[in-house]
Amino acid sequence: MDSLELVERIRSSPGDEAAKEKLYRLVQAAILEKLRAKIPPHLQPRIDAEDVLDMAFLRAIEALDKFQPAGENSFLAWVYRIAKNTIADQGRRHSVAAARFVAGDAKAGPRASAIPSRERRAESLYRKRDWIEAVLSKLKGEEAEVIRLHWLDGQSFEEIAAASGKKTETVRKFYTRSWARFREIAQAKAAQPGERPTL
Repeated sequence: MDSLELVERIRSSPGDEAAKEKLYRLVQAAILEKLRAKIPPHLQPRIDAEDVLDMAFLRAIEALDKFQPAGENSFLAWVYRIAKNTIADQGRRHSVAAARFVAGDAKAGPRASAIPSRERRAESLYRKRDWIEAVLSKLKGEEAEVIRLHWLDGQSFEEIAAASGKKTETVRKFYTRSWARFREIAQAKAAQPGERPTL
């Protein structure tokens, strides 16, 4: 069964998890490596290609009523475009290139001397992990755990699903919801006096 056949099957039966899983596998095989190549090296520690693909796929599934097939690979191309836009959006938020460094005392903006030295990087990493754990502590236990396993420990959704006895698609959806909640709490925390966004 090709991608368009699976799309039509999901359209007619929105609760067909088996069809969604098969469609995700097709999408993953077709575009995951291309997405990895699209992530700039300096953003790779912060942007995971599989997470991007997951978000793009779920957005596409939620908007299937807007999808108009234009060829055999049109669904794959659609998800790929959504994923590229997601990478671009995250890149704009995270890129240090967006900061303008100034040299004169009379000018506003961050100063070049504020860039952490190599000696301070290990300390920064520990502080970042502490900051992340502080955000995770605000989540429900299962939400925090799935983020730790996938984002921090690098386990795949398949590995998490196998260990928990759940379906991969179920774990993937739960992770996406948990991640959205994590970002919400992180942004609120970063806005508090004395806090700095580190994600």
